[in-house]
Order: sequence, then C-alpha cells, then structure tokens
Amino acid sequence: MIAVALMVVFTICAVFFLIESGKCSRMAAEIVLSRAWTSRFARQTLEEKRDAFAEAYKKYQSVSEKKAKKTLKEWQKQIDAYKKAEETYLSGKIFSVLDMVPLFGYQLMTELKINADSDLLRKLAGSCEHTGYIELERGQETGGKRNSYIYAWYLLASLFSFLYVGVMLCCFVGTLVMAAGNSGLMGVAMPMAVGLVGPALYGYIPYDNLRVKAQQRQEEIDRDFPNAISKIVLLVMAGMNIIKALEETAASDDSMIYRELRLVIKEMNQGSTVQQAFTRLQCRCSNKFLDKMVSIVTKSYVSGNANLASDLKVINDECWLDKKHQARRMGESVQNRLFVPTMLMFVGILVVIVVPAMAGFSF
Repeated sequence: MIAVALMVVFTICAVFFLIESGKCSRMAAEIVLSRAWTSRFARQTLEEKRDAFAEAYKKYQSVSEKKAKKTLKEWQKQIDAYKKAEETYLSGKIFSVLDMVPLFGYQLMTELKINADSDLLRKLAGSCEHTGYIELERGQETGGKRNSYIYAWYLLASLFSFLYVGVMLCCFVGTLVMAAGNSGLMGVAMPMAVGLVGPALYGYIPYDNLRVKAQQRQEEIDRDFPNAISKIVLLVMAGMNIIKALEETAASDDSMIYRELRLVIKEMNQGSTVQQAFTRLQCRCSNKFLDKMVSIVTKSYVSGNANLASDLKVINDECWLDKKHQARRMGESVQNRLFVPTMLMFVGILVVIVVPAMAGFSF
C-alpha cells in the first residue's frame, strides 16, 4: 500500500515538474551563460589555489618536489577541463538534460513571486557582487539585467529544482525497494534518504560555496581595513598625495584589501577615472568605513579638500573603535559558547573526585 502511494506521489510530482519546466524554456540562455560562469569561477578559484601552493612551496618547500609537481599537474588538468567546459557552453554547443532541470525552479520562483525585490534574491545577488568575480560586478549587465541577478536566479532555481528532484527520486527509490521486498530502516529509509540528499546537495553546494566565498572575503576585508586606512592616514598627514599614499599602502601587504587597492591603482593607470575605479571597489567590497573613505577621496580628487587628512583620521578612529567593539563582542560570544563545555568538565571532575571519596564511606 505504501509503495503504491509513493508511486502515485512520484507520478504527480513528475507530471507537475514537466509542465512547469515547459513553461519556462525562455530561460535556457541564462542557464547556459550561468553554467559557463560556474566553470569559469571554479577555474579561477583553482588557479588561485594553485598559485598560492606554488608560492608557498617556493618559500618553504614543505613537501617533496615530486609530490608538488604531481599536485600542480592534477590541478592543471582540472583547470583545463573547466576552461574547456566554459568555452563549450559559451559556444552554445551543449545543453544537456541536467541543464534543463533549473527550468522548473525558474517557473516555481515566478509563481511564488520571488523577484528582484525579495530579500532572498537581493541578498544572494549582493553575495554574488562581493565574491570578487569580475563578471558579477554591479555594473556588468547582460540584456538589461545585472549579471549578479542572473547568476543569483540560476543558483536559487537550481537549488529549488534539485531539491524537488530529490523528493521525486526519494519516492521512486522507495517504490522500487519496497517492490523488491525490502523493509525496515536500512532496507527502505536509507535508500530513500540517499535519493533525497544526493540531488539536494548537488543544487545546494554551488549556492553555499558562493555565499561562503563572499563571507570569507568580507571578513578578511573587515579585519585588515583598519590597518590599511591607518597607513593611508599616516602617509597623507606626512604630506604625501592621496593617490601616491594609496599606491604605497597597496604595495605594503598582500591580504585582500591591499590586493583590491592594487587593482584600483591598476585601473586608474589603464585610463579609468578615480570615481570609476573606486565605484568598482565598492561593488566588490562591502564595508561602511571603506564607503566613507571612497566618498572623501573621490570628492577630494575632483574638487579638492583642505581637510582631507583630518577627515581620513576621523574615519580611522571610528574604524578602530568599531574593531575594538567587534573584538569584545567576539570575546563575549566565545565565552558564552564555552560555558556549557566548562560546566561539563566541572561535573566530570566532580564525578572523578567525589564518587571515589564517597565510595570510601560506609553508611
């Protein structure tokens, strides 16, 4: 009876899936473009990892030369594969059955009225812009729609679609294992769980990877920006031109905010205006003190500002004060998290000491 019910549910879900997917064929172009971007971002991430490994090996040689060459060779194969996949999608030579799955998610979001005004999509698009991928910067558009929103739509559509496919597969697998005469937890529940979790993870991992990358960049920028602004303020107060101060600061370290400042200098040297270069910086990096600094620097560069050094110093003081508050909040958070383990250790010590002591008394 349960097997029949699962088969009915699977059939209804499959028919609904096909009907909804057929309504949204117009989104195929965005899926192809997003698939190409996915391969490009995976390639860029692996290239960064490869370069970091090569630099670390050159300095420290923590592994054997043979192992280092083998690792670099394997990564290069993956990089070439991602590059080939990107080129194939951009040429329009491929659109597989797996690529059609997100069509259901697009139509489902349309019917659920998840649009550009929804918090879910807006936050995800913001995460896309803060990953550092040039294609997803706020100013980049394709067909009148921001690239960040195109990719955010694709990630959400894939997540909803593969979660739905997981539910269908769960019902279908349950029907098969019951028809084969299996029963019990291991015989039925485990295969059904695998059928559900497998597709769901396939849709969730790209979504989560992008959010994690944006969050890690954000945390690194927030952590290092106070040091960067302090260097800029020191150089400006010493009488250095603001652009020269930015160049000197950018060359002084290799963490995220310094690499972003070097990119700003590079763009200005290639013909971009100060305002254009800093606007792109704000798109890639979300930090309220950075926004204040950019506003002051661009205004100073265009119309002049006799109080530039003092204005930057105010931002520097606010930035460091916020960092102190943040450090205190983190300390309190860690203390709260350690309360339960500390109490458990205390109880354990009491048990170890008190129980043998009590066992020595005779009542």
